[in-house]
Amino acid sequence: MPDDTAPIPDVHEATSAPDARTHLGRRVRGMSWFVGAALLGLAVRGVHLQIVHGAEHAARLEAASVKRVRLAPSRGVIRDARGRVVAEDRVAVDAYVVPDRMLARPEEKVPRLAAALGLSEDERSRLRQKLDAVPAAKRDQLLLVRRDVHPERLQAIRDDRALSWIKLVERAGRRYPFGPLGAHAIGYMNEVSPADLAKDPGKRPGDRVGRTGVERAQDRALRGTPGHGFVAASHRVVVPAGREGTAPIAGHDVTLTLDMDLERALDEAFDRHDQHKGAAVLIDVHTGRVLAMTSRPAFDPNLLDRGVAVPAGSELDRALLESEPPGSTLNPFTALAALASDRAAAEHPVECKGYYPLGLRLFRCTHTHGRVDLDHALAENCFVWLYDQAARLGLDAIVGKARQFGLGAPTGIEMGRELAGLVPTRAWFERAAPGPFRAGHSLNTAIGLGVVRVTPIQLVVAYAALANGGTVRTPQIVVSDVPAPARQVDVEAADLARVRAALRARASELGGLQASVAGTRGASDSREFFLVPVTDIEAEGGPPDDEPPARPLRMPGTNGWFAGFAPADTPEVAIVVLVQGRSFSSHRTATAIADDTLRAYFAGKERGSR
Repeated sequence: MPDDTAPIPDVHEATSAPDARTHLGRRVRGMSWFVGAALLGLAVRGVHLQIVHGAEHAARLEAASVKRVRLAPSRGVIRDARGRVVAEDRVAVDAYVVPDRMLARPEEKVPRLAAALGLSEDERSRLRQKLDAVPAAKRDQLLLVRRDVHPERLQAIRDDRALSWIKLVERAGRRYPFGPLGAHAIGYMNEVSPADLAKDPGKRPGDRVGRTGVERAQDRALRGTPGHGFVAASHRVVVPAGREGTAPIAGHDVTLTLDMDLERALDEAFDRHDQHKGAAVLIDVHTGRVLAMTSRPAFDPNLLDRGVAVPAGSELDRALLESEPPGSTLNPFTALAALASDRAAAEHPVECKGYYPLGLRLFRCTHTHGRVDLDHALAENCFVWLYDQAARLGLDAIVGKARQFGLGAPTGIEMGRELAGLVPTRAWFERAAPGPFRAGHSLNTAIGLGVVRVTPIQLVVAYAALANGGTVRTPQIVVSDVPAPARQVDVEAADLARVRAALRARASELGGLQASVAGTRGASDSREFFLVPVTDIEAEGGPPDDEPPARPLRMPGTNGWFAGFAPADTPEVAIVVLVQGRSFSSHRTATAIADDTLRAYFAGKERGSR
């Protein structure tokens, strides 16, 4: 009989295990179908995006990786009158480092960098100071360590993979093949300043602009118009993106009126006579074209382009930005004022005793000339005759004539900046000078002293007008099909002829200088030079006990001028030379420099080079 107490089997456990496995299988299959469907959906979506919207997404991706860049135009070339290049673009390479990398091992990297770039001990010391001075927040940025690396060193750095931490960056530079020759007229370039950026929204940081000379005056024409392009960046690699951009428009070339052969002759004349401070200008009297122009001390624009400092004061263009008392070079204009005012009075002789009394003062002359008229006064440089005319005419008549010839005002030459000088009227003295107007102001002005100031470019324009019949032309330094602006001075042709004849006689008074010129030139009228050198500027004032002076009292460190044109009968060129700081011999040095330059001009003409 069965045991009723036997345990009843666990029906639930026995029957639930197969059911659980079935349930799990169903869940796995469901999940598989779900994942498969999801993957299929993603695949379908991917295909849809690739085929239907592929171009759109590619464009978005490209837009994210492609950058628009500004394309700088090439700058125009500057040439001289004979087509020789005097300024052109070049590629310069600068060296940079990351301070963090340098300062990690300075005892190793600084000497290696110095050796690679050819740094001196002083430069190496300054580099270490520069690295230490970089703020911590900026030590991961590039630091400039050498501008304009020499090509041989460039190649060595590029070939040495161990120097890959030296970053070489190309930039636009400028080359001046003639160096200091004509540098003040040609000018130089440097990077824009904050003031430049504020004035011209078209400029960008890092742009370069002409800073002086023709580079500055013609900057807009020379620099051209920037374009733009697109690049795709992939880590360290930058490649063209294949998009169309706008090509930059190159700047216009500029041709100067300067002849570099004459520039060299003028420069060598200053060197030959050991003159290191002054200026000179040679122009065509009929066109106003500047054939040569120099300023001393000179500078090399190539050094400035490489970021190397030049001697202080050497950048000053003394032909345009230095004004000095013109001394006796003003005499012809005083004489013309006298002739225009009262011809009979101008013809009246004056007795020169070596001084001219005015009240309690004695105004000195260069010598005791005796009885002199206009012709002898200009030929012998007699101040007493000029003083007498000034006392008769008054200041404004003399000033008016000088201003008609362009003195005391900018000439308008296309070089940006120039001084106006000063040829003051009576009203100016009453307004600006201390105390009341005095007659002595008129006397000083008549001989080009006192507060009168002119620039070399003004004086050469005035002498060109004396030579060409009274036409004052704006000097040109850039060749143009448009004639230079000109105006006619209200002056009688006979008066001009008379003044020129008197000054030609003055040239004959020079004796040795005139003979030297005529002897080498053949002494024919068509070749004869018209020389008008000026004595050193002299002091004026009453001698002790009111005794007439025995000789002029010279001032130390004075200036000397030379002004003239050539040939005497059929003038072609006018020249002015200013020599500064040579005391008693200034006028002789100025005359010798002009002599050498005129010889070079006519020698070149005979060879057919101009």
